[in-house]
Amino acid sequence: MEYIGEHLFVGDLGRFFVILSFATSILALFAYGKFWQREDRLEWRKLGRASYLMHAISVFGIVGTLFYMMLNHYYEYSYVWNHTSNELPTRYMFSSFWEGQEGSFLLWMFWHAVLGIIVMFTAKKWESSTMSVIVVIQAFLASMLLGIYIGDTKIGLSPFLLIRELPEYIGLPWTKNANYLLLIDEFKNGRGLNPLLQNYWMTIHPPTLFLGFASTLIPFAYAIGGLLTGNHKDWVKPALPWAFFSVGILGIGILMGGAWAYEALSFGGFWAWDPVENASLVPWLMMVGAAHLLLIQKNRGGSLPSAYLLTILSFLLILYSTFLTRSGILGDSSVHSFVDLGLHAQLLLVLLGFVIGSFALYFWRFKQFKKMGKEDELSSREFWMFIGAMVLLLSSLQITFSTSIPVWNSLFGPDGWIPLFTEKLANPNDPVQHYNRYQLPFAIVTGLLVAFGQFLTYKRSTAKQFWKSISASIFITLVLTVVMVLTLGMKHPLYIVMLFTSTWAVIANLDFWFRVGRKWKGISGPSVAHVGFGMILLGTLISQGQQEVITQNQSFLADDLPANKNKLLVLNDTAETRGYKMQWTNRSTDGRNIYFDLNIWEPGDENVSFSVQPFFQINERMGNVPEPSTQHYWNRDIYTHVTYADLRDSATRFNPWQNEIEAQLEVSDPHFIFNKHQLTLDSVIVYDIQAADGQFSGATVGAALSIRTMQDSIYHAIPIYHITTEGESFEDAIIEEVGLKFQFASADANQQKIIIKAWEHREAQEDVIIVQAIVFPYINILWIGCILMGIGSFMAVYQRLKKKS
Repeated sequence: MEYIGEHLFVGDLGRFFVILSFATSILALFAYGKFWQREDRLEWRKLGRASYLMHAISVFGIVGTLFYMMLNHYYEYSYVWNHTSNELPTRYMFSSFWEGQEGSFLLWMFWHAVLGIIVMFTAKKWESSTMSVIVVIQAFLASMLLGIYIGDTKIGLSPFLLIRELPEYIGLPWTKNANYLLLIDEFKNGRGLNPLLQNYWMTIHPPTLFLGFASTLIPFAYAIGGLLTGNHKDWVKPALPWAFFSVGILGIGILMGGAWAYEALSFGGFWAWDPVENASLVPWLMMVGAAHLLLIQKNRGGSLPSAYLLTILSFLLILYSTFLTRSGILGDSSVHSFVDLGLHAQLLLVLLGFVIGSFALYFWRFKQFKKMGKEDELSSREFWMFIGAMVLLLSSLQITFSTSIPVWNSLFGPDGWIPLFTEKLANPNDPVQHYNRYQLPFAIVTGLLVAFGQFLTYKRSTAKQFWKSISASIFITLVLTVVMVLTLGMKHPLYIVMLFTSTWAVIANLDFWFRVGRKWKGISGPSVAHVGFGMILLGTLISQGQQEVITQNQSFLADDLPANKNKLLVLNDTAETRGYKMQWTNRSTDGRNIYFDLNIWEPGDENVSFSVQPFFQINERMGNVPEPSTQHYWNRDIYTHVTYADLRDSATRFNPWQNEIEAQLEVSDPHFIFNKHQLTLDSVIVYDIQAADGQFSGATVGAALSIRTMQDSIYHAIPIYHITTEGESFEDAIIEEVGLKFQFASADANQQKIIIKAWEHREAQEDVIIVQAIVFPYINILWIGCILMGIGSFMAVYQRLKKKS
């Protein structure tokens, strides 16, 4: 059968590119394996390079083909139909591209292809081993896009699958209609993009984050290359710039996600310790530790076992995070995770394969590089850098353990593979409080190490010189800490300690550059990154620890809307709340967004201090999404979002007849309505039956109803139902004494039942919304720190590459 309106060639082209990418990755693996065995046989290197370049071209072809399909709205393809729509602005097409599992795998694969080309032409003697690792990963990712079955086993999920080829639709009658695309209205438009992703951050955050994910592969490839060849020293130098590049780009990607959450989500902040957030944070923490251990190994040696371990773990944790977020195992514990699309077993197999293979190599070679280790002096820089890496490792393990509670339940819960627990482990009731409690000590220690670490020298530092170097920065930090504690009113002891250590991290590294780093005739990239990191810790502590909810209602609102955090506002009324005044002045609709205009007076201001416009994005398929509006100042943000609003149109909101219910009645069968009235159908009255040429053409019938109140008063009503060849019409019956309206909606002659709709009369209600507003003091310290840490990381990469050349 030839289907009308389908664009089959472009889909076949995309499938061809997927198969080609998989095949050429296998061929490149074979060729590089041969070249690794015989490096004098340059023809194997030529074949490996040619195969990999063809693989990269095929990956770019997949990307281009899928984009072409999405831009042209080819809704016959499941991926296009599920993630785009006619109304979606073109600027969000990128977000649609990587919204689904297939698109995000493809984005990851794209960055690997790009980085692989760079490695191929720069790795020199490491080309065979590193490229072998890269093409293995690319073969795995390509398999995730194959979308084929081997027997009953599903291999991957194709982004070029037609809707009529989906398993749930195969064999349905409409799939046998050649013109189904025009006949079925649902296929004339796509289902659209998740409202939360319709934000400019989501066009730049995912590609940056996935570049960060992809970049962890390169140090991992060098480490595996070192283990394979037994050359445990030389891999460190080329891996080091890649490690710091990964620290920078992955860190920026994570922080972009925080900026998106702060701007687009309404949980009130930029980090919620969601499992998917944690799944990207942990590999970054591990890579930070790995990069510093590689630096020790390059400069002084002695840290090879731990450098190997953390470098390998950084990438393995990327694979683990992929399993967590895409296997469906997180269930309802994360708002960001993907549902299980049948890839659980394939993901688990790949994860276990890399974990077992990597650690088998590690322990196989362990005796060789264990001998290369040495004991460091307590006063040496390398000792405390090692301690810092171990602190990051412990921090990562705690986050991973708590994030993996669904995994522990699947393994060891009552229904698990090995049922060791009689009850399932419970996820933290308050994730923010849970993680903050455990991570705060790690943050304090890390800030401390960042502060004094650069003043230590390799091998051994003299106590006198060390204390002389840090005394000025300690004194300045103590003064600033006292001033900030008094100004902010900070009382929590651990918060005060962290305030000191994070401030010292900033001051000490500025001091190091001004007094020591200037001798190098240039700005030190690590110092800039450390200043940024200290500012992130400081900004997070102050903005989150000292945040103030300025909305408070005098009376109870609802169980899920606590009065001490929310304020009810009546349209055009001005309300006071904790020294502030708020006024809701207008409600407007623009497309799918409903905006609420708020005026806010700060304490002591007679005129309006500022106006904000939080809104709801209406989405019938995925649910309505509230988005905040924030007033930015240099020293604080005032973050406002609507926690409740009646989003119905004005005609519905102000209709005096509310609370519609529907009852199916048969004669003499009582029905309790609105928890206070008994409704009974006494009889069905046939007023008129019309016929034309012996054929039924219409009828008028009524339902004789009796309504008994709680006070035993009885009222009667007869709603009337008209049906003609032109359609239906209704005459509603109103009982004003009890404020009820009835409609004879339809009848079922076979079951001898009728459908009655009923409404309660409500007096005109005031138009109200409920809002929450939070002050985040000095949050700009955090954002400036993010920028500086990113800049410093890339400066460090540049400086090391320059030094290398």
